[in-house]
Amino acid sequence: MHLEIAVTVKAPRPKVYAAYTDFGSMPRWAKMQGTVTVTKEGDSVHLESEGGPRRRGRNATRSLKLTEPSLVESESETRFTRTKRTVAFEEVPEGTKVTAKLEVQVKGLWAKLLATREGDEFEPAIREELESFARYVESLP
Repeated sequence: MHLEIAVTVKAPRPKVYAAYTDFGSMPRWAKMQGTVTVTKEGDSVHLESEGGPRRRGRNATRSLKLTEPSLVESESETRFTRTKRTVAFEEVPEGTKVTAKLEVQVKGLWAKLLATREGDEFEPAIREELESFARYVESLP
């Protein structure tokens, strides 16, 4: 399944990129995120997260490649899904356009159960996450 969602953040690109790559702050704006453990190696980052309130203990591992200040590429895996995500940061007159592109592969029995559902059922959660991120960045000093 492929999703592409964009929001505009009313802040300069370096500030938006810095906030997005401050992975320890993710639980403040990513409602699905719980505790995050970060390991950095050069331009690569490895995140391990424990589910937040809506994930009920689901854990995820995500490997990211950072291309400052314009791109964050990641691959993650849970028990149920494999996801490739690209988040691009583009300067626009209003601030910074943040575009998330996701390729989600559902695994195992879940793939059969979700085969009849459309990708737009997942879109509201991703949109909510980006809009929450925008509000978070715009509230920073």
